Amino acid sequence: MRDSFRLIAAASAAALALTVAGCGSSDSASSPDAAADTTAAVDTTASESSAEGNLAGFMKDVGAELNDFWAANWGDGWKTAVVKVPEDGAQTACGTIDAANSGPAYCGDDNTMVLPVAFFRDKLVSADDNLSNDAAVAAVIGHEFGHHLQTIGGLGEAVSAAQADNPEAANLLSVANELHADCLMGLWMSSVDDEKRLEPGDLDEVLTTLEKIGDDKLSADAGVEADASTFDHGTAEQRQTWFGVGFETKDPEACSKVFDDMNDGTLEQELQAGADSANGGAATDTTG
Repeated sequence: MRDSFRLIAAASAAALALTVAGCGSSDSASSPDAAADTTAAVDTTASESSAEGNLAGFMKDVGAELNDFWAANWGDGWKTAVVKVPEDGAQTACGTIDAANSGPAYCGDDNTMVLPVAFFRDKLVSADDNLSNDAAVAAVIGHEFGHHLQTIGGLGEAVSAAQADNPEAANLLSVANELHADCLMGLWMSSVDDEKRLEPGDLDEVLTTLEKIGDDKLSADAGVEADASTFDHGTAEQRQTWFGVGFETKDPEACSKVFDDMNDGTLEQELQAGADSANGGAATDTTG
């Protein structure tokens, strides 16, 4: 598997090059090479220590497990992610994260992910200190680790450069990047399943949460007209699909194929179909 992971950045960057060919080049605002190696897997500034039945503690434990899993499978060049699980604010090299009013965030400048406890207690995930929806919590953290892999592998920098060079494709590039992270999350969760640690209903928890956070579903729930050109994470169906790709194939190269779908127009057609459905209209035909 390690050889495959070393190919992620090269394969995905090559796919990106097809999109931005002829558009010039620019330096990424966040270079993974500039970030110092980190040794602490989990920041311990959360309000309570790790303990069975405690949501913040569970989240820190998942972060530590993900660091161990990816370190074992990445090989040379691995950088440990710093995981912060705050109730209030959290400092990163990208600025202060207001944990009371924001969702999960990843800062590539110092390889730090911030996982606000309040977000996981909200209706999108509906977790609590009794660890209800624990699989959904783990999935969201796994997605953020996908962004960590993108950063240390060079894909995050390639995406940022492509967005700067081709602003009209910035949202589409964001969608591909987010679906790629969903796929990597599915790959890790498949390893958990192989170890017989997933319980009945866990996959339903994950798929239900991915549906809730699809761009089309969020638009419909907010009662606003869905505009496919503004989507930046993918539709509910896309997010569930790419999770499934990672879960079923266990192949990081399969995850990189999302950039092929971006280049051949498939992603854009799927986004429009999701927007049409959310708006109560006929979905765009994506077969032609």
